[in-house]
Parts: sequence; structure tokens; C-alpha cells
Amino acid sequence: MSATEISTIRRDEALVLLPATAHQSEDGRHWIVPLHAWVYEPQQSFFRRKLFVELLEAKHDLHVTTDNARFFDPRVNLLLADNKPGRTIVVDIAGTRATLPLTGDNGHSRVEVQLPVDAAARGGAILKIRAVLPPSDPRTIETRTRLVGPTGLSVISDIDDTVKITNVIERRRLLESTFYKPFEAVAGMADAYGRLSAAGAPVHYVSSSPWHLAQPLLEFFSAERLPLSALTLKHIRLTDETLLNIFLPGRETKPPAIEAILADYPDREFVLIGDSGEDDAEVYAEAHDRHPEQIARIYIRKVSGDARGIERAAKALAGIEASRWKLFDDPRQIEAP
Repeated sequence: MSATEISTIRRDEALVLLPATAHQSEDGRHWIVPLHAWVYEPQQSFFRRKLFVELLEAKHDLHVTTDNARFFDPRVNLLLADNKPGRTIVVDIAGTRATLPLTGDNGHSRVEVQLPVDAAARGGAILKIRAVLPPSDPRTIETRTRLVGPTGLSVISDIDDTVKITNVIERRRLLESTFYKPFEAVAGMADAYGRLSAAGAPVHYVSSSPWHLAQPLLEFFSAERLPLSALTLKHIRLTDETLLNIFLPGRETKPPAIEAILADYPDREFVLIGDSGEDDAEVYAEAHDRHPEQIARIYIRKVSGDARGIERAAKALAGIEASRWKLFDDPRQIEAP
């Protein structure tokens, strides 16, 4: 195996391959498979960790204990990660080799690869994507891509306070749930998404959470059996001063991500699911205004104790036909159109 056929990462560097959905080319002859990789070196910085601990203690009376350090340390270490530019990532997709561009300053690399449409890779199939590592590296690093046909039903969903309890509207509880506790699922949402997935709907998650938390989020989806086809998070340039602002509203980052998904599947119908704690209702209403033929239904989870947000969400959606949106507190109210 020549050097050009393997990834150029060291064994002490972490590689994450992110899941995504493939769509068909305009002529219907190829699948367009998005590839997305992140390379970083985990950091165990005593001094920066100490700074974050002291900052959270002083501003929010949050303390690291023997019990919660097992959550705090790995998640904060991801925020401290040393991104690795200039790395080549080679992957195998169902027997086809593909090389991503060199990773950038943020350690990320993206590319789209074309695969021919044939009997072995039709809509609905799931293809495994595996990193091709040096022979001396025993790790297996994989993700998958779902081949999503041009018609049918798809879901676009938020994460925080939609499927995972994050308490975004309360800064102290947000930071506590993000760094000090195990991630907690919103009761009933896995069943609701399971019903949609069983009906053939892929689930695209679009969130304002940072890419730094991709790995623990992927582990959360797996543990809670939440269907996952694609994941889009937010790029941030993290400094010591921005730690407490990593969940700034996604009003700027979510719309372009949603537009990209709708553009890839112009003939599919979409169900958009979010919550009243952020700007999901406003973002989804604007998407509906631009693409009323694609947005079949909007569901907004009513966050407990968020009367103002619930009122704001209802106002944002008031201009849409009443049968096409719902504010809900019981996930059993989520139905395919």
C-alpha cells in the first residue's frame, strides 16, 4: 500500500468521520456522497482546565466533583482539542477509495464523492465508510451514509431541548447539563422518531451545538436509539473567554444548513421538529415561507417553564395554515403527514 492510499494521521491523533446522507445527481446516474472528517489531538491541559473550572465556579457556582469529573473532563478536553491541519484522510466506501482534501486550520475536511447508481446501491441502502489507516494503526474508524432517493419524507430536527434536555433558556442549567451530567433524552422522542424512521424518513439533525461535542452526541444518539442519518453542528473559534457562549442562538447558522438540505432534495417533503426554547419556530417559519411546497409539517416542543417562548413560537407560526404546524408537549402528537 503506497503512502497516497492511506490516511496520514498519527496514532495519538483522533479522527472522527461524520454521518451524512447521499443524494442523486440531477441526471440520476450517480449518488453524491458527502464526506466530512475532523482530526484533532486530545488535550489534557491542567492550566486551561483550571481556568474553566474557576470560571464556572465563580460565575455559576458549578463545581467539579469526584462523581461528575467523568463527564466534565472528557467534554472540556474536546473543547481544548488541538486541531490538526494538513492531514490527508483516505476512506473506503463500499469498495471505492476516496481522498479528502487536506484538513484545514480547524482540523476539518469535506468533499463530495460520486458513486454510480446501480442495483447494489439504490435508495434506502446504507453504505459503510471506513478510514484507511496505516498498517501500524489497529483502530477501526467508521461512519455510514444513507442513500436517500429524490422523493419521499424526511425529517430535519434540532437537538438541544428537542431530543436532549439541555435547558438552553437557563444558562447555569445549560452548562450543568452539557459538562457535568450524563446527557438526558426527552422522554418519548426516540419512539416518535422511530415511527417516522420506520416509515422511511431519514433524520437530519441541525443544531447550534459546536462540532467539538460531535462524538459524545453520536454516542448519545446510539445509546438512546434515536434515528440518525446526518448531523450538522456549528463551527466556533474557541478561546477561554468564549467557553460560556458556545450555545449562542443558531439563527445565523441553522438557516444555511437547512437550505442546503432542501436544495439536495427538492422533490422530498420535510417535517421540521424543534422547541420553543430557541428560535426554531422563527427559523422554520422562514423556511416554510421560502419553500411551502417542501415543508409539510412543523412541530415545536413546548419547553416546560418557557411561557414566553411558547407564545413567541405560536406568533411566529401564526401565518401558516393551522393544519401544518403544532406546538406539542406529548411526542405522541408527532405524526407523518
